[in-house]
Amino acid sequence: MEKLMKSTVITKFGFLRSALAVGVGIPFLLVSSAFAQAPAQPPANQEQTMSQDIGVVPAASPQPGAPGAAETERIIVTGSNIPTAEEVGPNPVVNINRELINKTGERNTEQLLRNLPAAGPQGIQVSNNAVGFTPGAATLALRAFDPRATLILIDGRRVAPYPIGIVGIVFVDLNSIPSAAIQSIEILKDGASTTYGADAVAGVINIKLRHDYHGAEAFFEYGNTLDKDAGLEDIYLIFGVGDGNTNVTGIMNYFHQNGIFNHDRGFSNRPPFLSSNSSPENLQLTFEAVNAAGGGAAATAAGFGPGDTFFGHAPFGSNGQSPASAYTYTAGRSSLFNFNAFSESLPESTRYGGYLSGDHKIFGDQMVGYADMFYQNVKTHNELAPGATGSFQTAGSTTIFIPPHDPN
Repeated sequence: MEKLMKSTVITKFGFLRSALAVGVGIPFLLVSSAFAQAPAQPPANQEQTMSQDIGVVPAASPQPGAPGAAETERIIVTGSNIPTAEEVGPNPVVNINRELINKTGERNTEQLLRNLPAAGPQGIQVSNNAVGFTPGAATLALRAFDPRATLILIDGRRVAPYPIGIVGIVFVDLNSIPSAAIQSIEILKDGASTTYGADAVAGVINIKLRHDYHGAEAFFEYGNTLDKDAGLEDIYLIFGVGDGNTNVTGIMNYFHQNGIFNHDRGFSNRPPFLSSNSSPENLQLTFEAVNAAGGGAAATAAGFGPGDTFFGHAPFGSNGQSPASAYTYTAGRSSLFNFNAFSESLPESTRYGGYLSGDHKIFGDQMVGYADMFYQNVKTHNELAPGATGSFQTAGSTTIFIPPHDPN
């Protein structure tokens, strides 16, 4: 039985190799027959050749019942770069061509890739990411891994990563790749660490740029919301010439999108919980400071006297110049701060640049010279709510105070 199993494994690879030119249905019939009856033992040189092709060293096979017979070692093939027929590719690859990209209607590369089913939730989104360490950048993560496990290539080559980011997480900024320059996108949805390394554990995204475009094309798009506060402009120009030996392709692009604030939408203008840590709406005050500023009568009317410490806030909506006599004084914090009244939901983004590609056949397809020039300027403006001061006086901490005679 030991000899039969070893012979079957090697015969299986031998049938696959010899039958690739005629089809893939025949090998499975031949292999199944090998289990029905023991095939003849192949010559020694044939066994050694097939073992080298698949990267496996054959184990010793003593005759059954011979003294000192060892158990058969398990053979595990972890990866291979041996070329195979296209019909029997080992990993699933999704190919998105230019026609499909145009049909999606997406305005930028981030939106195009993020809406794919293979995109996981751990990617970095440009929307509202100013709270993290990747301002203005965006990238994709496959199979629910973080971005460091997805390798992004351009024309099959590695590119410089985003220079600012979370420590230990290296990724390619998709905002620096204009969608107008993309010819097709190949997505390997399975792990490819044996071929590319640890940064391809979740998969590989290969973005192919235009190189042999002939003609000229101009595109302009404008869009806005019903509230007319999120205008979008997308403009690009593509041109290309070539004669079969020399090809030149160029692209110029401009993209701009206005920001959207949380207070501009009814579902986000007020968060579920308001904050009591707000300044200058909740000031911790002493009666002496209030009295010196001219608000002693108002503080007395609120039930406070010399030696008391309490809270006060200016009238809501005032510009900070209200007199102390107009303040509201309470024993605890009475003003709740709405952070969404000042924060952005979608940042303002402006991107412009160009791409130029050229190639020339020096000795036909045997020697080809090529050059790619790529420039992209990406600017993102995001606003967060003002920081809160918290408690003015905390045991064991430095006390924050405003001098009583300060005009502000």
